[in-house]
Amino acid sequence: MIINMLDTHSSVTVSQLSEIFRISDVSVRKLPAAMEQEGLVKRTWGGAISAYGSLNEFSHKEKEWKHTEEKLSIAYAAYECISDGDAVFLDCGTTTTQLARVIRSGSKRKILVGTNAINIAMELSEAEDISVIVIGGNFRHRILSCVGAYAEDMMKNLFFDKGFISGNHLTLEHGFTTPDLQEARMKRLMMASCKEHYIALDYSKFGDDSLGLIASISDLDGIVTDWRTPKDFVEQLRDRGVNVVQGKEIYCSKEVISE
Repeated sequence: MIINMLDTHSSVTVSQLSEIFRISDVSVRKLPAAMEQEGLVKRTWGGAISAYGSLNEFSHKEKEWKHTEEKLSIAYAAYECISDGDAVFLDCGTTTTQLARVIRSGSKRKILVGTNAINIAMELSEAEDISVIVIGGNFRHRILSCVGAYAEDMMKNLFFDKGFISGNHLTLEHGFTTPDLQEARMKRLMMASCKEHYIALDYSKFGDDSLGLIASISDLDGIVTDWRTPKDFVEQLRDRGVNVVQGKEIYCSKEVISE
């Protein structure tokens, strides 16, 4: 069960495992210790993290059906931050793809969308009243994004009202991170090109670090997340001056999510 949890979460805590298994914290602590000896997990101060390491990066297809309700919840919350006539940047990612679909079918118009994700551009191709700017460059097949020198040069010359940036992990200690260093550089440029930027992360992305730093907590304007993100974590982010927007709990089928 712990291994299955770490397939979809960045980390698990002793208190979570104690509640799930209905055993004491002392007994729970023995489980990650034994699993670490077998090379199955890595122990942390308050629990365990995946043994995959800081370089692990799932493909778009691998992530597409993980936490789908939470991602759609984030997309609806992010859409509320957008106004008619905004120039909006959407980073690559499965959560921002959901936001592109909400923008396509929503009532707000005269919106310009910039993106470095080929699939997001295609999602918006049928909405003729939404302008799209595609950032080109070196195409990363696994996550459907464009990065590299050409993409960076184009990004430096564009300025958006709002940006929604995806990533792999966030911790209070080290900030917002991603496994690929080219992606990290590109995401920093996205943030710099937006008057307001929001980090779009579901609850499973909190509590672990990836290799490359994108931004520290103090550099973040806002975070859009879902209802499952722990209340104490949200409060600590707000105490550090980060605007946290949480989506409401929803349930929908795969057919609704892929429309």
